[in-house]
Amino acid sequence: MRYPAGAFRSSQEPVISTSKRPPLLLESIAIFLSVLLAFFVEQWREDLNEEKDAEVALSLVRAELAQNLAELERIAPSRPELLLAYQEAIQSLIREKQFPQDLPRTVPPEITIVAYELATDSGAIASVEASDLLVIASAYEALEKVRRNEIFLENRNAQIRFNDGEQYLSGFIYYFNRAMGNEPRAIAKVQEALVLLDSGRLSE
Repeated sequence: MRYPAGAFRSSQEPVISTSKRPPLLLESIAIFLSVLLAFFVEQWREDLNEEKDAEVALSLVRAELAQNLAELERIAPSRPELLLAYQEAIQSLIREKQFPQDLPRTVPPEITIVAYELATDSGAIASVEASDLLVIASAYEALEKVRRNEIFLENRNAQIRFNDGEQYLSGFIYYFNRAMGNEPRAIAKVQEALVLLDSGRLSE
């Protein structure tokens, strides 16, 4: 009796699968690579947007620093003369026991820090090198000292002018002397920051 070929093949013998494994593997790899590529493209777009945000933020900071510098330079020539007038007022008060009525008014500089606050609070300039950020931050720190001192200076000036302010005159001289020191330092710091911003190094 003849039996068909393979009739006694063991049931444990592996059966060759007819499924198309190589194409499925290739498809999985292709999907993985496409996801990875999409991730890198999205990351590149985010980096590009951050770079553009930094450029815009630094441009605004540069414009603000230039405006603050112009304000400081505008008032600088009149400061020594103004201080001399108030010092003479003290001497007149000592000599004649009479407070002068024709004291000049101060003209405080318009110092703004809005662009810098927006740039730092938003993180737009977080990618800038720490040493470069320090130069910009030092300029604004110097400007903030000028701004705070000007608030006291203006208050004392108003008190002197409208309250027969003999008792406020020495305080005014104190804050004015501080201004005479703070303002030149602020000018130097702002000029240093502007040189850095104009160098183009931050946009590289």
